[in-house]
Amino acid sequence: MLALGSDDVLERAKQWIARRPLRAGFVPAALWLLYFVYAAGMGIFDVRPGILMAAYLSLPFLILWPRFLWLEPVAMLSLWLPLEFGVVRRILMKGPGADPHYVFAQLLAVDAGVVAFAVWNRIPGIGYRFEWRRNALAAGVIHFAMFAAIAIPLGLAIGFLRYAFVPANLLRIPLLFAGIFLFTALPEEFLFRGLIQNWFERAIRHRTVALIAASVIFGASHLNNGPPIPNYKYFLMASIAGVFYGRAWRSTRSLMASSLTHSLVDTFWSVFFR
Repeated sequence: MLALGSDDVLERAKQWIARRPLRAGFVPAALWLLYFVYAAGMGIFDVRPGILMAAYLSLPFLILWPRFLWLEPVAMLSLWLPLEFGVVRRILMKGPGADPHYVFAQLLAVDAGVVAFAVWNRIPGIGYRFEWRRNALAAGVIHFAMFAAIAIPLGLAIGFLRYAFVPANLLRIPLLFAGIFLFTALPEEFLFRGLIQNWFERAIRHRTVALIAASVIFGASHLNNGPPIPNYKYFLMASIAGVFYGRAWRSTRSLMASSLTHSLVDTFWSVFFR
C-alpha cells in the first residue's frame, strides 16, 4: 500500500500493463497469493472463502474492463460494500482474533482499488501519493481547525459529544494517529474523495455539487455506527466532516491533505471526547 503511493511506481505499473493489458490479471492473483499466505499462516484458510476472496479482488478489474464512466461507481461498490456490510468479516476473514484479519483484508482492498482505478482504468486526479508538500500539510491543519470550530459546539449541543479528557491519553497520540492514518483515514479518503468525489466532478462537472454529494454519501456510511441505528447524529456530523475533508482534497488534489484532516479529527475526538 505504501509503495503504491510513489508516482514512479504507479507510472511504471501503468506502462507495464499498457504494453500488455492482460497483465492486469497478475494484480488480483498476486494479492490473492498474499491473502493465501496470510490465511494459511493464521490457520483460517478454507476453500470456499478462498474462492470468494479471489472473486472479490478480481471483480473491480472485470467491471472496469470496458472503461465506461458509468461503470466506475459499480466497481467502487464492489470493493466497498462487502467491507461496509461485514461480508468480508463474516465470510472471508472469520476466525479467532478476527479484527487483525479484517484489517489485512482492508489493506488488500485498498491495493486492489489503487491498481484498478489509478493504473488499470487510469482515472486522473485521485491524488494517491505519499508526499508531504507544504500546501498539503497546511490544508490538512487548516481544515481540521475549521471543522473543529463548528463540530465541537454542535456536537456538544446535540449530545453527540461529551468531554472525557484523561491526561494519560496524551501518551497514546503518536501511535493512535499513525494507526488512524493508515487503517482508517487513508482507505476512507481514497474511496470517498479520490474515487467518489472525483467521479462526481468528472460526471457532472460541478465541483460544489460533487463535494456535497460525496459528503452526504460519507455521512450515510456512518448511519450504522450505533447505537442507535440509524444514527442520525453521526450522519450529520460525518457529513459536515466530509465537506472539510473534501475541501482539503480539492484544494491540493492530494489524499495526504484530506487524510491528515481526517486523522487529526479522529485522534482529537479519541483523546478529548467520547
